[in-house]
Amino acid sequence: MQQDPDTSRRVIEPAQFQPPGEGRRRASRKLRLGAILTGLALFCSAGIAWFLLTGKAVYIQTQPAGARVEISGGLNLRLADRILMRPGQYRLQISAPGYRTLTQNLDVGDGQNQHFSYALKRLPGHLIVTSSPVSGASVIIDGTARGSTPLTVDGLEHGTHQVRVQADRYLPREKDVDIEGLDHTQKLAVHLDPAWANVQLQSTPAGATVYVDDKQVGTTPLIAEILQGERHLRVKLPAYKAWQKTIKVQAGEHIDLSGIRLQPADAVVHLVTDPADAGVTVNEKYQGHTPLEAALEPGHEAVIRLYKPGYKQALRKLTPAAGDERTLHVALKPELTAIRVQAVPADADVYVDGKARGKADQTLQLTTRPHHIEIRKDGYVSYSTTLTPRPGMAQQIRVALQTERQARLAAIKPQITTAAGQTLKLFHPGKFTMGASRREPGRRANEILHTVKLTRPFYLSLHEVSNDEYRRFDPQHSSGRIKQHSLDGGRQPVVNVTWEQAAQYCNWLSGKDSLQPFYRVKDGKITGINPAADGYRLPTEAEWAWAARVQPDGTELKFPWGQSMPPAPKSGNYADDSASNILGRILHGYNDGYAASAPTGSFPPNARGLYDMGGNVAEWVNDYYDIMISAADRVETDPMGPKTGEHHVIRGSSWTSGSITELRFSFRDYGSKARDDVGFRIARFVAD
Repeated sequence: MQQDPDTSRRVIEPAQFQPPGEGRRRASRKLRLGAILTGLALFCSAGIAWFLLTGKAVYIQTQPAGARVEISGGLNLRLADRILMRPGQYRLQISAPGYRTLTQNLDVGDGQNQHFSYALKRLPGHLIVTSSPVSGASVIIDGTARGSTPLTVDGLEHGTHQVRVQADRYLPREKDVDIEGLDHTQKLAVHLDPAWANVQLQSTPAGATVYVDDKQVGTTPLIAEILQGERHLRVKLPAYKAWQKTIKVQAGEHIDLSGIRLQPADAVVHLVTDPADAGVTVNEKYQGHTPLEAALEPGHEAVIRLYKPGYKQALRKLTPAAGDERTLHVALKPELTAIRVQAVPADADVYVDGKARGKADQTLQLTTRPHHIEIRKDGYVSYSTTLTPRPGMAQQIRVALQTERQARLAAIKPQITTAAGQTLKLFHPGKFTMGASRREPGRRANEILHTVKLTRPFYLSLHEVSNDEYRRFDPQHSSGRIKQHSLDGGRQPVVNVTWEQAAQYCNWLSGKDSLQPFYRVKDGKITGINPAADGYRLPTEAEWAWAARVQPDGTELKFPWGQSMPPAPKSGNYADDSASNILGRILHGYNDGYAASAPTGSFPPNARGLYDMGGNVAEWVNDYYDIMISAADRVETDPMGPKTGEHHVIRGSSWTSGSITELRFSFRDYGSKARDDVGFRIARFVAD
């Protein structure tokens, strides 16, 4: 029942109807709900207890400290300075104002206490650069131009940067700036100092134009701002000499040049000649070559002399006033001299200073200066010379042009030296007779008379190859002994060598002098020759015979010493009385002082300057040995012997020779084995 407030009367409300047993059902539902909630609470408590017992303590340190750390990908519980997390992979994001956000995976392992450290990178910073007292200065940061002041430079990474500020006429400034980054903006104010100094210039008289490094900057009196460094000043006023001075300017240091006194100018004459490049003297003082500007002393006579080789001198006299300026043109007159030119052949062409002047056999009128004269004709070697004609002196050029072959032969060295120190002499052979008449005492059947023509110039060594020279090729070689007499002395001719060894020595020596080998070699053996090669070789039999027998006047010797027996005293090393205990046949009454071989060059040379062409040791020559059957009416040109054979020719007598047969120049021996009385000398053709 409820009381009505307005009437203070009780109101009777009807009671709600409850079916029988409803109260008991509600109580039952409340009991079941409570049980469920209690079970859930117990389950959650158990889960939390399980997580607390099985979770791993993870410590995350950041730089900067206090950065915001967000973890996704699994359950985590923050407890003071650590985070409880189950083992596994999580996504980590760390952020802080002014730093770049870091996002990466976090792998939590089975360890109980796990520590992780992360350093965030600062965001770039910004720099505002200003300059004074001028703006618009160039800003260069770390070597890269970034713009002009005032300038804001964005995106500068944290760290030290080199900043250079520069402007025209100011000294550049450089400064290392520490950029803190963090998206902060920093300011750099740069004061630029002037790169000049004030230079005060005052002249008497005033009003002169001032030039600095040939640039006009004003007129006196003047205070000029001149950049530092070495500067050339020139102060110029018409009718006055220019005042010039080189000064060293230091920025900020004032220079006072207020005492400049200008002197009245000289007169000036511009000298021009035809032709140009004439020498000039003024009152006998050398001034240079035309075209030329010369200064003359005002009010005084100037004697000007102009001269040039090939032209007559010209004199001019002037008396100029102060400040006069004039141009003097002078045409020089040629000074000619007659030069007679004659040449063989007469139709050769003449060139003077590169210009054609007609055929030879003419008289040229040339100026008295050096001229390059050339005489040419196809097929001939040109002749050239430099000639300076002399006034009043008769001069002529007479030339016989050489063919290219003649000139090539004339240019060949008359004497050469090998790498082993041997001297070879050049010979130009000719036509001669080899062999001996059937009526000649001592003649043998292999000495058939025949005519030979040698056309190729050749070199032939003055001496036979010595033991010392040969042992540079074969250090182990020994020439041996004959009874108690040694054949192995350093200057004695090498013996006991085969023809093959002699030829191999020639090829070795060619290699030392970078020449083409004459002998062809295969598997270490001589297999043939290359007649076109310029390397060293053995002389041909014909060359040896010509060099030994033929005198410069064309006559031919029978013996090394002359035309008849016996030999003159000391004319060579033959089988003499001193060799009587060694040899069976000797020249009785002849004694040369050597029982066996003598040092090379111990006796006088022949008429061609060659030593031991007779006596001492016989010599291997290039040719294979054969017997000429008939040589009637046939001239052999440059013979080199048969292409093959069993033996090689040996020419010349030796220390073992004592019979008229062996001592004759026409005597021909042969062999294939080494002997104690056979050596060799070297030759070579002239290179084409």
